[in-house]
Amino acid sequence: MSNARSTVSCRRSQVQMRCTWGMILGIAAVLRFYRLDSAALWYDEAFSFVMSTHAYSRLWSLAACDVHPPLYYFALKGWIGMFGNTVFAMRALSACAGVIAVGLGMWLALLIAGRRAAVLSGIFLAMLPIAVVYSREVRMYALLSIWMAGAQIALVYWVKNPRQSAFLAVYAALITAGLYTHYFAILAVMAHWLYLLTLRQSAVHGGRRLIFQPSWWAANLASAILFAFWLPTLLEQLSHSSTLSWIAPITLRSLPYVFAQYLSPGNNAAPMAGIWWGLVPAIMALSWYCMVRDKTPQRFCRLLVIYLWAPLLIVFVMSLKVPLVVPRYFLFSALSLPVLLGIALDELVRVYRWLAAAIFIAFTAVQAVGISVGREDGGDKRQIPLLSDVISGHYRAGDQIIVLDELWYPTIVYYNSVAARPFLYSPDVGNTPRREVYDRFRALYYADKAPVYIDRLAGLPAGTSRVWLVDGLTDPDTLRAMPCHWQLRETFKTDANRLRLYDTDVGKTVPNGAGCQTH
Repeated sequence: MSNARSTVSCRRSQVQMRCTWGMILGIAAVLRFYRLDSAALWYDEAFSFVMSTHAYSRLWSLAACDVHPPLYYFALKGWIGMFGNTVFAMRALSACAGVIAVGLGMWLALLIAGRRAAVLSGIFLAMLPIAVVYSREVRMYALLSIWMAGAQIALVYWVKNPRQSAFLAVYAALITAGLYTHYFAILAVMAHWLYLLTLRQSAVHGGRRLIFQPSWWAANLASAILFAFWLPTLLEQLSHSSTLSWIAPITLRSLPYVFAQYLSPGNNAAPMAGIWWGLVPAIMALSWYCMVRDKTPQRFCRLLVIYLWAPLLIVFVMSLKVPLVVPRYFLFSALSLPVLLGIALDELVRVYRWLAAAIFIAFTAVQAVGISVGREDGGDKRQIPLLSDVISGHYRAGDQIIVLDELWYPTIVYYNSVAARPFLYSPDVGNTPRREVYDRFRALYYADKAPVYIDRLAGLPAGTSRVWLVDGLTDPDTLRAMPCHWQLRETFKTDANRLRLYDTDVGKTVPNGAGCQTH
């Protein structure tokens, strides 16, 4: 009878656990899918779309136009083939990846600390603001999180069972996928090596420390060999290092800023500004508490702490020479923070229940505010779709579209529904390296070698009767270059953009410098 009761109790516990996990994953899905298409695509997302329009055979070489490896673009192209290229459909790939990453994080916490830690970690993972925001974009960060979380789980299984080399085969495959998704995956590998370097546990056979096991070296060598096929393209990308010039140099505020972005992503993080400087010592205290309380031989909390901190610190050192600190690039390691907090609260609740409850409530409140702030700031405030709608509603044969800033060009390409291909205005700078960038850019957008750039506003194709000019609200250099015979007809403005319609075939006899209508 007692065995039957134990079996029933075990089954009931399993059902309850599955329901709890299902609810947490449901919350994660709601936060990621709710109004997924409410904001317009911004530059990086539209760039991902443009990449996906090319054949699989060309994606490999065209990825050299980017600063990232190509696997995400291959995945996005396949996804679009199944579900279409609407904003919702394209973002759904990242949203699904984000929900899966939450489940993997819970699995990792379960392996390390048990059921309650897994539930607590899952709640925090589901609501982690940076994870929510970047699971709602047509970019590779959520997909990278899946590969790296899976690699963490495979590593944990292997450390627990060093004789099972199959876990390392899975690890090698996931690391390779990560490297082909984003170069920062190498930082996860470095964190794993650092963890094993600090681990004194010996393997079952031979008494060697795990870091010296031939199977570990073989797994890493396999990943390196598989990634070697991409090295020529990586070297080509590095030759265009100017594409990283938009990344700000590091300062004393950079580290707290990155942690603040984990909890309040975007530029409108004012509600979180007061706790920026307290985040670093708070996360250090959390890391110390988890490591001190971890008495297991494998010291898996140490793995999580190294995985959280090492990528950041390594990139900060590298950024002393070349700035590389971009908070969203660290999403994969940021997922360690909720897991560490879940494990810490699981320990704390045994002794200080009310303190654990207070921390739980405070952190979820901070995350809720961060999600709200991130969602407000996450969309394209320039409202390019509205301008594209104006063009499509008034378009007629002979019209041309000129975009004055490269950051808006791929978005215009995505939302453009008229026959005219948009031009990107870029005055002739007269140096070869810039021309090489132009050629790569043209290959990316139009396979038929159609022109993308124009050097002079007056140098439009024959038969142009009107021009739709898309620009920011302040562009004095362009205004000075405006042909004097162009006549302004209408102006449409949004938050940060302006669309102007010009007649280009009137007043051509007006002397230079007279009768110009540019405002």
